[in-house]
Amino acid sequence: MGATLILIVIISTLRATLQPAGDEAVANTATPIGIMLQNLQAKIPTLSAVVWALAAMFAGLSVGRYAAKYSIYPAYTLMAIPVMGVMATAVMVSGDYLVSSVAMLLMLYATKYIHRGIMRTKSFGDLSLAMLCYGAIPLVFAPAAIFYALLPLLVLVIHNSWREWVVSVSSLVFPPLAVCYWSWCAGEEFLTPVKQIYTSLLAESEFHLFSTLNPASILLLGVVIMMVLCAVSLIISDRYSLKVNSRAVMRFNSLLLVACIAMFLLPSCTATIFAIIALPVAMLVPLIFVRMGFGFTEGLYRLMLLAAIINIIAMCWQ
Repeated sequence: MGATLILIVIISTLRATLQPAGDEAVANTATPIGIMLQNLQAKIPTLSAVVWALAAMFAGLSVGRYAAKYSIYPAYTLMAIPVMGVMATAVMVSGDYLVSSVAMLLMLYATKYIHRGIMRTKSFGDLSLAMLCYGAIPLVFAPAAIFYALLPLLVLVIHNSWREWVVSVSSLVFPPLAVCYWSWCAGEEFLTPVKQIYTSLLAESEFHLFSTLNPASILLLGVVIMMVLCAVSLIISDRYSLKVNSRAVMRFNSLLLVACIAMFLLPSCTATIFAIIALPVAMLVPLIFVRMGFGFTEGLYRLMLLAAIINIIAMCWQ
């Protein structure tokens, strides 16, 4: 699994660096932290690509480790590792390597803390750390600002308590408030970063998803969507297939995936969305490998890898 991840990430990064396709080169709209990362990448473009590749490898391996460590699935599986690599890098790769890397790592640690909190500790500390990470993502990637509206509702799905809700909301809004305070200390208006995020959220990025997709990438996305739908159907239909805590984790990931998909509808969306959406997808899909027939799941897995390889080759010629 690890070798598959590393191979996919290296080939995809080389392809995106040497031969970017379609709208992969479209830059993300400016955000308080994102613009600093973009300026840094302009100074070290090659190193930025290396950082992206290392971040993708680390995220993929970590997701597989979290799934096994916290016993999220009914049986031991590391299938989250290749799924993470394929979804984050094999469909398309944003040219904003540092922005994508930071956004993906923030999603990774948010996933770690929310899963650890549900499956192990039940502590306010893990819930707060997860929400801090989610709240920091819009400071890097503007479309993620919808988290401020949707995540308080998602928390009520897994923690039906006002104490958890208050902790979640307080932690979620702390990162933008901290940046606002820094802006105020620098002599600007207190709400300048918030206004910048709002403006960037509605700004047109000129990214057009379907102009970049080719038949192979459409097939790849179709296979991943089928996997996700199968996993969600197992969560809904087979109520005894998961333990109570595991079901809460899967329910949260399912709703989080819906929130991430909503980012595609925003004008500021770019290819960085695939680095973010890969996390909930990678946590949902492995369920089908432990609950469904081997022949069916093995066929889907091989088709996914084949489509990923063909897509990488096809994008070299776009």
